[in-house]
Formats: sequence, C-alpha cells, structure tokens
Amino acid sequence: MKGHVPTPDDLAEKMVRRVFCDHPPDTGDSVLYPGAGTAPFAAAVERICETREWETPEGYGVEPNPDHLSEARDRRLKHVTFDERDFLAPEMLEEGPFEYVIGNPPYVPIEGLSEDEKKRYKDSFETASGRFDLYLLFFERALSLLAPDGVLSFITPEKFEYVGTAAPLRRLLTSGTYHVIEIEHVAEDAFSGLVTFPCVTTVQRGGSGKTTIRLRDGTTHETTLTTGDSWAPKIRNADFEAMQTGATLRDITERISPGIATGADHVFVFDKNEVPEEVDEKWLRPTVSGKQLREFDSPYTNSVFVCPYGDDGSLPDEDELGSFGEWAEGHRDRLAERSCVKKGGKRWYAWHETPPMEDILQPKIVFKDIAKEPRFWIEETGDVIPKHSVYYLIPRESVPFDGLLEYLNTPKARMWMEANCQRAHNGYYRLQSRVLGDLPVPAEWADTFQATL
Repeated sequence: MKGHVPTPDDLAEKMVRRVFCDHPPDTGDSVLYPGAGTAPFAAAVERICETREWETPEGYGVEPNPDHLSEARDRRLKHVTFDERDFLAPEMLEEGPFEYVIGNPPYVPIEGLSEDEKKRYKDSFETASGRFDLYLLFFERALSLLAPDGVLSFITPEKFEYVGTAAPLRRLLTSGTYHVIEIEHVAEDAFSGLVTFPCVTTVQRGGSGKTTIRLRDGTTHETTLTTGDSWAPKIRNADFEAMQTGATLRDITERISPGIATGADHVFVFDKNEVPEEVDEKWLRPTVSGKQLREFDSPYTNSVFVCPYGDDGSLPDEDELGSFGEWAEGHRDRLAERSCVKKGGKRWYAWHETPPMEDILQPKIVFKDIAKEPRFWIEETGDVIPKHSVYYLIPRESVPFDGLLEYLNTPKARMWMEANCQRAHNGYYRLQSRVLGDLPVPAEWADTFQATL
C-alpha cells in the first residue's frame, strides 16, 4: 500500500488500550485492521487481552502489500486472519460489521494517485473531495463497517481537524451517526525518523456528548464538535465568538498572496554589492526573504532580483533585453530546463510566476510564510518584491494602513492565527492566505465593507 508508515509498538499498544478501556472485548466480538501492514495493532491486541485475561476478538487484517502481509503472517498471531486485498475496493462493504476498527491508514496526497484512482474514489467516497488524501477515504470506509456501538481508533495527521479538504469527513463525524470520543495529539516524533503532527482519534458509532481533547503540552479539555467547519479553535481551546463582526481580512484587502517564485533564485538573486557589472541598475528590484525578515526584523535588505519585468508586469521581447539579456545568456541552458519553460511554455528568461507588478509595487504589509509567532511589518516604499517565503497583503483604500498593521500584531489576532493555522515543524505555523482571509476584523472596517456592497 502506498503511503505505509510503520506504527511503533508502544503507540499501537496505547491505541488498543484506549479502544478497550471503556469497551472491553467480549465473546463474539470482532476487530478489523485496515491497511494492516506488518500487524503491530493485532500483536498489541493479543498482548493486552492475554495480560488482562479478556476475550480476544476475532481479527481480520486487510493488506494489499504482499511483503507486509508475509511479515504479518510470520508473527503467527492466533486471533487474526489476513487477506491480500484493497480496503477501498467496493467488495469490502460486504464485510463486517466489526465491534472494533484500529489502524494507521496510509497518507497519500492526491498527487500520488493515478487518474483512474482519482476517478474511482471520487465516484465512491463522499470524502474524496478537492485535493483529498487517501487516509480520509480509509476513515470513511472504516466508519461504515463499524457495528452499532462499535469503536474506531485511527492515527492520522492532525490537519484533518481544520483543512478544507477534510470538511466532508468532519461533517460525517458530526452527523449524529458517530460520536468522537477523544482526540489526542501525540508527539511530533512519534514515528521514528519522521517529523509529523499526528493525532489519535477515537470514535464510537452511536452515542453523543462532549469530546475529550488531549494536547501535546499536556493539557486536557472537553469540547463539542458540531459542524464540518474547522475544529481548530475548539480543539485548541480558543473561543473567538466575540471577534465576529460580519467581515474578514479577505473582505477588506485587495490581495493576500505569497511572494514571487522565479524557479531559479540562485540565478536571479544577488546581494546588491555583488551584482554582475554587465547588468544595468534598471534591471534590479529590491527583494526580501522570510529568513531575512527574521534576521533584520524588517522588510529591508541588501538583496535584489535581477528582474526582466516592467512596472506593468510586461516581459520584454528577447531583442529588447539589453544588458539583462547579455547576462542571462550565460545561464540560458539552466533557465531553459525549468518546468515553467519546458511544460508551461514560458520564455526561457521569464520567472516561474509572472509578478503582478501593479499590485506588488505599492506599500504593503508583509509577513513570513512560516513563523514561530505571527508577526507583520509595513513595506512603506512599495518597491520591494517579496520572495516566495514572504506573503504580502494590500489593504483596500478605505482601510487605515497603520490601523490594520497594529491589529494584525495584537495578541487577539495572533491567538486567532495560532488556533486556526496549520502547524509546521517545531511548533511553527503556516500563515496561508486561505486561512488568514477568514480572520475577523474590527467592526468599523466591517461597516465600511458592508457599505460598499
């Protein structure tokens, strides 16, 4: 199975104990291991049932990889039968129901699927929406195979709690058919050699009530999950109801975008003091990276782009390139190999992305794409073209520039971002435009926005 990541024995055992703690197995119960891999969960079930002197449920493991299947069978576990088959195939619906489902579904983004697979999954699964990941489909299929009052435990990326792609799964889990008993965020390094943000989700078919949340900092709280909207504020124990004003950052900005990707920064970016002599100054544009924002605590640096684009975003013909063309000719082979040229049909000296110069060449607010703590700066001159690791936003004319900057840097706004933004490595946050666009803004700006509608 694509996307297989072995589950450590201690983590598998912890998940099994959680599933059984409120619902110990009894005579006639059955347990399903989807994407069984090398059978870490099945082994944990046998160990725990033997230790606690519980009835061992009848087990069924499904695994399409013959090598993993062979290793699972070599364990000679007594309670489980393994089959080489596809858990997402329609025939699986004929199995079950099962009192328990325990597993670590494969993590495979849509880019890892063939066109035939994409079509088949979109025709068969509610959760195959947008840029779906395979683990969402495993969740849906496993839930459908649960017996009444049956319990499921899956370890998956925590991002299913808030990304838009996972909204169908969140709706399914809060539809009334299921009750999310607990979500526990486990250590980033839970899988040896990998840095992930996993969580263990325990779900019961039927039942109702609050959901217990266990966070990585050791805190625990209860909440009620009710919709397909992002669960991040509730899971991170943040209440932002008072911030709602009827307008968002998206409503009061002309643009929230990442900076420009050239596809060859090592060719186009220089320290200002190291620009080749043959390149006239008219081809130079100031730039800044996310790393430089951290170093200099401002959007001003000595870095420059060697840039072929005019103030209106137009790209000159090759015979109009002058000193830029003479310099770029020395890098032509490398530039022509970029995907934007070979696949996208761009000219060999163009950038990977065409810069929206008329937007970007004006005063703007800039911020890092990945930050330990969200922070925003003003770029007053309007001549800096941010690199791809820096986002920029352009307020609408009616919005006070300094007021917006001050608001974005308030503890209240920062807490909202930390509660809603996707996690990155080592506790950093990804400040993506699609998330920041939902940030509620002050009432007076909301009134201004509504007046323009």
